[in-house]
Amino acid sequence: MGCKSVTDGTDLELLLLPRLAGVAEIAWSPKDALKWSTSTRAFAPSADTWWNIPMSRRRHDRNPLGQGAFHRPASRHLPHPPERAPSPAVPPADNPLIRVLRPALRSDDPTAFWLTAAPLVVELADLQHHREELPEGVDLLDTFLEIDVAETTALLHMIVAMCPDEDLRSRARVGLTSRRQPMPSHVSGLADATITDTVAIADEVGENLMVELTLPRGVRAVLIAYIPRAPALFVKDAFVVGAPMDEVLHRYREIMAGEGRSLDEALEAVTPADARARLAQALALTPADEGEGLGEAGSEEQWPFVRPFVEFVVGLLPTGGMGYGEDDLLDGAPLPTPERPPWILEDGTDLVEEFLSSEHAAGLEPVETVADLVALVMVVLGGSLGDPLAWDPEIAEWMLTDLLPATPILSEEQAEQVPSVLPWLMVWSLERTGEDPSVIAQTLRTITPLREQFPARRADPRVRSQQLEEQVSLALELEDPTALRLAELALLVGGFDVLAELDTAPLPTEGLPLEQFPEDLRDLAAEIDTHLVDGVFALLAGQPAPAQAAELLTACRRLLARVAQLDDAVLRRKASTRNTAAAIVSLIARGNELMGYAPAPLHEKDLRRAFDLRSSPSQRARNLAEAAALPHRWSGIALADPGLLLGAARAGILRKREMLGKQDPLAGPGVT
Repeated sequence: MGCKSVTDGTDLELLLLPRLAGVAEIAWSPKDALKWSTSTRAFAPSADTWWNIPMSRRRHDRNPLGQGAFHRPASRHLPHPPERAPSPAVPPADNPLIRVLRPALRSDDPTAFWLTAAPLVVELADLQHHREELPEGVDLLDTFLEIDVAETTALLHMIVAMCPDEDLRSRARVGLTSRRQPMPSHVSGLADATITDTVAIADEVGENLMVELTLPRGVRAVLIAYIPRAPALFVKDAFVVGAPMDEVLHRYREIMAGEGRSLDEALEAVTPADARARLAQALALTPADEGEGLGEAGSEEQWPFVRPFVEFVVGLLPTGGMGYGEDDLLDGAPLPTPERPPWILEDGTDLVEEFLSSEHAAGLEPVETVADLVALVMVVLGGSLGDPLAWDPEIAEWMLTDLLPATPILSEEQAEQVPSVLPWLMVWSLERTGEDPSVIAQTLRTITPLREQFPARRADPRVRSQQLEEQVSLALELEDPTALRLAELALLVGGFDVLAELDTAPLPTEGLPLEQFPEDLRDLAAEIDTHLVDGVFALLAGQPAPAQAAELLTACRRLLARVAQLDDAVLRRKASTRNTAAAIVSLIARGNELMGYAPAPLHEKDLRRAFDLRSSPSQRARNLAEAAALPHRWSGIALADPGLLLGAARAGILRKREMLGKQDPLAGPGVT
């Protein structure tokens, strides 16, 4: 091979790689079988493979005649459509994402690409992290589909295997049908991975929980998660080893023998279902920031970046197992529990009682509600800062603007007392700790306007959505299925208080309230409304309940008006009014379970047909949902407002509530 034209590594790669096929053919074939005719037949299937290998500067890119000058045999069939001209955007090889994925894909370690791609897949599914960074109409998955190189093909395989969003998985599957790059089996086979072994190795303070994955073609790997029992239950470290379980256990046996310990004494056979329960429980107690404050940081090499892959493995394990209990399934040691509440000092002093007995609390009524509020604040300060009396201007601002407005633990009675109780509690706390009067005065100046704004902030629709989301998270931590289902129902309608008073009356027929729109947006709103009317009637034509069209239109118009009131900037962005109308209908229909997966009667293709759209309005719908302050939900749409729910949808929610009440006599409609 002549090297006089080689100027860099890319040129060398371009000249070397196609010739490796010939080298391999000569090296692996018997000498008497080497013939030009048989060799050309062997090379032919790999031609497209070499052509599609991504390089920063391909030979045809330097051809002044362009890619069309690449020699291909003439075809007597109809000509193919002309290929799209190269984009002036950054070449794939220079793309930062490609540069991250390429070494992982080419690594000899089969787990390298899994661990690199897993956070990207989760970030892709969790689009709310990207909305403010993406221009209107931009879809992240589309960028991967448009760049046809080996790295994005491998990433599409990871999306099919690990992505929690079914729509993204489906689109990735479709995209893979046109890809021709060969993939290693640990990439193409991850979607077919199965769990083949689960064990645990215990030590004095925790255990290594180990899960073996087996892929097609014999690829095996082991996930190892270290879960301590003290000072708290959480995932301290996790990593993946590209080897079978037998080999991993053999390595542990050698290491432990060198330390004078026996693997057989520490090894425990764990059922896959129990492994799932233990991992899920430990993950739920591990903050997303790696468990700061719970112990030392885990492995800098993989944890916590491997967390999305750990969650993927948990999803492969069967349900129905037993996690860590109060008696601790491993050695009988109880799970750590607080020895005393944070308002009780070591000498037995009750800080809540001391405050209520002080002159600062004189006149604060009702005493029981005030006591509960003070105890809650001290729990927050003690848990977050280690001191129930820790106050300064920054803490006061955080407490009044972020924590107390959004926490669902705060009752409405306690919330009413916040503006009057917190200043006195703060002054008393700082005086008790001997703080300088200037600090007390500065904290008071900070708190004065914030306490006046507190009622309005707590009533803000976005903060209200946070309250509903936190309520579901709290129910999830209780590990009580009934409590979780009730919290989900409360999320759908806007709270437990709304759920208790829910009725099934149909929504009235209403026109679009143009007076609620800024004057310069009224023509635009009227145009959207025209598309709403046409699209809704086309969507419901032929459905069993076409009479729902009037209700559906009312809900759509209310949601559109809500968007205009909360964030009219989203309506000012460049977007088709037809697409906006379809997005509004999509949100309302999904929130009422009229559209989506079975048994919903309508699907997205019906929506596109009704509004004459070529593509999904999902990106526009996400922007509108954010503008309307709709709460996030793991699956489906939560409208969180009975005024946006059709009578039939509210009736269905009430039936579910009644069924939960029959399962648990304590789960009545007024459960909070």
